[in-house]
Amino acid sequence: MFKTDDKIIEICMAISFLIVTMYGVMMFFDPNYILSRYDSGTNPDEYTMLVFITWFGMFNLGAAAGIIYMGYKGLDRAYFAYVIPLLVLLIYWNLSPAEQSGNYTGVTLLSINLLALLIARYRSGFGNPFNIPKADQMWGVSDGITKGLLWLALIGQSVNVLIYIVDPGNLINNTGFLEMSANAQHFAFGMMLISIAWIITLLFQLRTGLSMTMVVVALVISTLWWVLAMNFLIANNFETEGGNMLLAVTININFFASLIIFFRNQSNF
Repeated sequence: MFKTDDKIIEICMAISFLIVTMYGVMMFFDPNYILSRYDSGTNPDEYTMLVFITWFGMFNLGAAAGIIYMGYKGLDRAYFAYVIPLLVLLIYWNLSPAEQSGNYTGVTLLSINLLALLIARYRSGFGNPFNIPKADQMWGVSDGITKGLLWLALIGQSVNVLIYIVDPGNLINNTGFLEMSANAQHFAFGMMLISIAWIITLLFQLRTGLSMTMVVVALVISTLWWVLAMNFLIANNFETEGGNMLLAVTININFFASLIIFFRNQSNF
C-alpha cells in the first residue's frame, strides 16, 4: 500500500486513517456524542453546536478519503502540506474546550495523528518540506477550466479568512439557523483555520502542480456538504428565509467545481 515497502509508513498512515475515520463517523453521524463529551456546562446553543460538529465531521471523512486514495496511488506531498498545518492549528484550537471540560482526548488523538503523519512524511523520501519543486506551468495543468476553478478556490478560501478577520461573527450572524454564543464563535474560528490549511495546500499546488489526492478530499467534503444542504432544504419545504446566501453559493460552487476538476483530470493521474 502507498506504493512503499516501508511498514512504518504503512502503520503510521493506518493510525492516521483510524483516527480521522473514527472522528468523521462520530461527528457526522452522531454529533450528540461529541457534544456530550465537551459540554463545559455553559449551556451552549445545542442545535448550532451540532451543525458545526457535523461540518467538522465532513472534513475528517474527506481526510480519510484522501488516505484511501493514496493507499492505491501512493503518498502525495500535497496531502501532508494540507493536513500537517491543519493538525497544528486544530491542536491549538482544541486546547480551550479541553481546558474547560477537562477532556483532553481530542488533543491527545490529534497529537498522535500529527506525530504519525510527521513520521510518515519524514520516511517518505520527499525530502526537505521547504524545498518545493516548481511545475512547468502554474497548477501543473494546461486545462484552462481547471486552472480557473483552482484560482477561484484559492480566492474563495482567502475571502473566507478575510471575512472572519474583519467580522468574526459574520458566518453565524448571517445564517438564520445558527445562534451566536461563545462556543459557536469558537467553532467559526475553527472553520477559518480550515480555510488557512486549504490556502496552504492550494498555494503548494499552484507551484508544484494539481494533486488528485486533494481533489478527492475536496470532492468528498463538498459532496457531503451539498447533500446536507439539500436535505436541509427538503426538510424545510425549500423555505430559504433566514438562510445565508453566501454560504449557499459557496456550497454549490465547491460541489460542482470539485466534480468538474475531478472528471477533467482523473484520467491523467
